[in-house]
Order: sequence, then C-alpha cells, then structure tokens
Amino acid sequence: MSGTPPERPAVGVDVASIARIARALERHPTFARRCFTAAEARVSRGRPERFAGRWAVKEAVRKVCGARGWPIPPYAAIEVRRAPGQAPRAFIGGSSVPGLAVSLTHDAGVAIAVALHQGGHRAPAGLSPPGGPAPLSLPERSPTGHKGTFGTVAVIAGHARYPGAPVLCTLGALRGGAGKVRAVVPAAPGAAAPFPPEVILQTIVPGRSGGFAPPAMRTACEAVDGSQAVAVGPGLGQAAETAAFLAGLLAHLGGAGGATGARQPPLVLDADGLNLCAADPRLLAAIPRGSVLTPHPAEMARLLGRPTAAVQGARTAVASELATRLESVVVLKGAGTVIAGPGGQVSVDPHATSVLATGGSGDVLTGLISALLAQGAAPLDAARAGVFIHGEAGRLLEEERGRAGLLASEIADRCVEAQELVRRTLEDSART
Repeated sequence: MSGTPPERPAVGVDVASIARIARALERHPTFARRCFTAAEARVSRGRPERFAGRWAVKEAVRKVCGARGWPIPPYAAIEVRRAPGQAPRAFIGGSSVPGLAVSLTHDAGVAIAVALHQGGHRAPAGLSPPGGPAPLSLPERSPTGHKGTFGTVAVIAGHARYPGAPVLCTLGALRGGAGKVRAVVPAAPGAAAPFPPEVILQTIVPGRSGGFAPPAMRTACEAVDGSQAVAVGPGLGQAAETAAFLAGLLAHLGGAGGATGARQPPLVLDADGLNLCAADPRLLAAIPRGSVLTPHPAEMARLLGRPTAAVQGARTAVASELATRLESVVVLKGAGTVIAGPGGQVSVDPHATSVLATGGSGDVLTGLISALLAQGAAPLDAARAGVFIHGEAGRLLEEERGRAGLLASEIADRCVEAQELVRRTLEDSART
C-alpha cells in the first residue's frame, strides 16, 4: 500500500509442477489466455516448462504483494520478461516495480521462483487502495500449544428453517484454527443438523417461532462465559422473541460476567443478528464496543436506513461511518470488501471472485474471524486477516476447479491452505 513502506524486505517463494501446468493448459483452453499475457503465451507456446516458470514467478510476486499489504494483482497483470542471457524481470500493469527482483530455476520437473522486494520502496502505481497501510497480522501458532491455547469459539446461531447456517459458521471457526468450537442451536433433541463431530453441540428447545427465545439465555450465557470469541447471527430468523433473546445476550456481552467478572469475549455479529439490530435502535446501541460486524450491502443499507445503491456508491465512507458510530470494526462484504476500524482505519481487500458468491459463504467468514479472535488477534487484525484468507480460499478454488458450483463448505475447507500460505509468507518476510 502507499505510505511509509516496511523497512524489512518481503520475500515470496513458489514451486510449480511442470506436469501440472501442462495438464491445465491441455484441459482448460482459457487458462493461458486468463493467466498469461499475449507476449508470454507467444514465447512459451509448446514449452510447458516456460509456462510453469512464469506461473511460479507470478505466484511469488503475488506473495510479496500480500506480505506488503498491497492488493494482489491478477495473474495476467503480472508479466515476466526474460532477455537472452539475463535474469527474468517482473512487471505489474506494464510497469517495473522499484526494489523487486526475481530469480527462476528448473529442477526435477518443477519450476522454482523467488521474488524479493527490498524495503524503502513504495507500492507500484495502481496498487494503492484507499486508507493507507494495512499490513496483515496473524496470531502465533506455537508448536507446544494445545486446544486451550488456541481458544474456544461459541457459535449462537440457527433456526428450524435455517439449520445449515450454524454448521457452516462452525466449519469456518474450526478451519480458522480455534482450539474448540461450541454451538448453541435451537433444535428438538436428536433433530439438529449434522455438525462436524469436533463441535461441542448444545441444543435448546426452539421458541414458538422455531428460533431462539428468552428461555435460552442461560444456556447461551454459559457458552459465552467459557469462550474467547462469540459468533452470533447466522440463520437466527427475525421473530420478536428472537429479538428479545438478542437484547439479553447483547446486554450480557456488553458487561462483566462469568465466575470472575472479567470482560466478556469479543463478538462477531452477522446476518439476522444485524437485521434485528437494524429494526430496533435499542439493539443497535447495545452492540458492545470492539465488536466485528460483517454486513453485506443490503444489511448495511438497513443498518443505516439508506438505499443499497447509496451504500454501494460510497462503500468506504459508509463502512467508516458505522465503525466510528458503534466504536467497532465493520466488514462491508462484496468484491473489494471494505474493513473499517473505529479509529478511522480503512482498508480494501483485493480479492474479487464469484466463487464466494454462494449461500453460506458469509457464515464461513463469520466463523473464521471468530477463530482468529479466539486465538488472541485484535478485532481489526482478525477482520483484515479473516477477509484476506477467505478471499484466498476462493481464489485457490477458482484456479483449481472453476468459477461456478463451489460450495460454502468447500470454501471453509480451503481456508486451511489459504491461511498457511499467508502465514508462511509473513514468516518468510519477517526472517529477512
């Protein structure tokens, strides 16, 4: 991003299988056109090792961009040029990148690329979204840690008509690295949706509407008091009795509780939790400071009482406005997700893929951000990293399988590799 650059170099490394790239070229006729420039395709035609080498360089450069907190450029926007007898050079958007050097070698059927960006250089033109620097940060994963080290997420979600939403939220929390995930859902005994066996499941008797009602408060509060992060909202429904339940839960989360009277864990509020707050100013005012709200554009429009078109026309401004008003972090979802902090911090995530445009994708993101909070990340850091990992999971799926037909549960599963990719990139950058 623009502004004062990091002092330390950023490093990206990638290894590409020549055989895998050859198969992709054969099976997907549009692969070369989508990911390589016309000049690259011309000099590489009939030579899969050349395609693989350029692919590895592109991946390494994208990792450098991620380490720097810059938007991730599309593959075709990165061009690898190699004059005879000279080292390869990488260009973004047709321009050279000051301080960026790349190296490339082939060995035993693979292409190996390293990209190094020296400190003291600004982002290349065209790669500076609004809002200033927003470096990613992930909680540590100690090799001697245990499930208690990585925290517990309480998921309070679901309705008789929407049993899948809490399942997807718990998947996001599990794949995000939470040590334990506890789900409280309204369901008759033995009738709950099939949760992963790793989830600690507690069912409560549904209210008259089929969802949460005030009698469920005790069970919900017990789950909250034993957790390090709380996810509320997916599939709740919008019945009056659920609004009354949410009012009690927000009051509990906003104060001291539990056996020690300690401050309650941070909240991630999504979906119908947001819709209920939009319908009642008292609920909106009761959202605890330091929470993370994850509205899509229509939910944001309800929260602000404005048309959706007005929200979409001023995404960074409205996200920052709500974050300041509620003293919380706001994640305005969509292509180029906006993450706004209560102190005026705004960043725009670079990902845009239709893979994420599927029912339940937002539930996975809610669980993922909750998992990062449970592991000790600050709300703004958890939101930025969660959105980026979620987007990377979608990107990886798009490259491997296509742009349509992917499931939210598959996005959750791919978050494992996406987070590890981000983590190793950040660790490599820190070591240099």
